[in-house]
Amino acid sequence: MELETIQITLPSSKSLSNRWLMLDYMSRTGIKIKNISTSNDTQQLGRLLHQLKASRRHNFDCRDAATVARFMLALLSITPGSHTLTGSEQLCKRPMGQLIDALRKAGCTIVCTGEEGFLPLKIEGAIPTSQRIVVDCSISSQFASALLLASATMPQGGMVELVGAPASEPYIEMTLKVMEQAKVQWCLKGNPPTYHVEHSIPQCDVVSIEKDWSSASYFFEAVSLLPNVPVRLPGLARESLQGDKALRDIYAKLGLTVNQGEQSVELKREKNMATSFEWDFVDNPDLVPAVAVTCAALGISARLNGVGNLRYKESNRLESISAGLKQLGRQVVVDDDTMVIPAGEPFTKESLSGVDVISVFDDHRIAMAFGVLRVINPDLKVDNPDVVAKSFPDFWKMLDRLIF
Repeated sequence: MELETIQITLPSSKSLSNRWLMLDYMSRTGIKIKNISTSNDTQQLGRLLHQLKASRRHNFDCRDAATVARFMLALLSITPGSHTLTGSEQLCKRPMGQLIDALRKAGCTIVCTGEEGFLPLKIEGAIPTSQRIVVDCSISSQFASALLLASATMPQGGMVELVGAPASEPYIEMTLKVMEQAKVQWCLKGNPPTYHVEHSIPQCDVVSIEKDWSSASYFFEAVSLLPNVPVRLPGLARESLQGDKALRDIYAKLGLTVNQGEQSVELKREKNMATSFEWDFVDNPDLVPAVAVTCAALGISARLNGVGNLRYKESNRLESISAGLKQLGRQVVVDDDTMVIPAGEPFTKESLSGVDVISVFDDHRIAMAFGVLRVINPDLKVDNPDVVAKSFPDFWKMLDRLIF
C-alpha cells in the first residue's frame, strides 16, 4: 500500500534571519522580517541588538551563539562606548582570535579578559583608524560576514580583505547577496582583491525568510533510512541563497530520489542506496553530521573531505561524530581534513538496542544527526535533547512524524 506523503515543517533559515536582523538594526526606518527564525540564536541576536539600540546596558551576553558573538564583536568595536561581550562556558571556548586581531590592527581597542583570542572581552568602541581590515577566515566565514555588515555603518565605509582560503565560502556570498537586496553598495577590486563597502543605510520594506537547508539535512537522512516513505519539505527554494542546498546533489549521489519544486522538495528512497560515497564538504561543513551518520547507518563506505574546520564548532564535531559512531560499533578514521567511515552492516533495531543514550557533547547538530536514528529504533536517546532549540526548536516533534 502506498503511504501518504508526510509533510515536515522546517524552521526558517537562521543564517538569513541573523543577517537581516543586523541590516534592520542599521536601517533608519526598520525592515519588516517575515518568517524569522525561532531559533535560540536568532532570538538572542534580536534581544542584544534591541539592547544596543536602546543603550540600556553595555554588557552583552551571547549565550551559546558564536554567530551572534562574532557579529556583535564587529558591531560593538565601531560603536562608541565601553562594552563587554561574553557568553556561556561553551562559547568562551570558540575561537575569535582572527577577528579580534583584524579589528585591533584596524585601530579598535579590544581586551581579552580571560584567555587571549577568546571571550569574554572588553571593547572600547570607536570608528577604526583604518578603513581597511584584513582578516583570516580559514576557521570561520563568520569573521568576514561580521566585518562586511559592520563596514556599512562606518562613516567612510570600509574595505575588507580576506587572506587564506575562507571556510564555508557560500556564507560570505550569502552575506553579500543579502546586502545587495538591502541596497548596501559594495564591489570587489584591487590587488589583493578587497571588498569595498560604501557607507549605506539599508533599505528594504519587507523581507520573507526562506526555510533552512541545514535543518533539512536531518530529514534527508531520515528518509534515506526509511524505504518507500515519501516526505515533503515545503519552503525550500530552488534558487536558494543558502549554500547547503548542495544537499540535493549529495543525497542524490547517495541514491535518494530528490524532486525539487520551485518552493519545496519531495524525498523518497525508491531504490538501492549507494555502496560507497565521497564528497568535499569545505563549503558545507554543517551537513557533515547528517551525512556521516547516514553513511554509517546504511553500512556505506565513505570518505568525507574538507572537514578540518569542524573542530571549531559547538563541539569538536570530528571527535563528537567519531565518539557517537564508536558507541554504535562503527570505528571511523580521522586525519587533518578527512573522515573515513568503513563499510559495515546496516544499523537495525536490534543492533541499536544495546545503546540507550548517545553522548552529543551539547551540540545541536550532533544531537539531531544521531537523534534521527530513532526512526530505526525509537528507544534510542541522546543525552541532551533540548540542545536542538539552538537552531530547530520543533525538531523532535517533526521527527516523531517519521517514527512508526
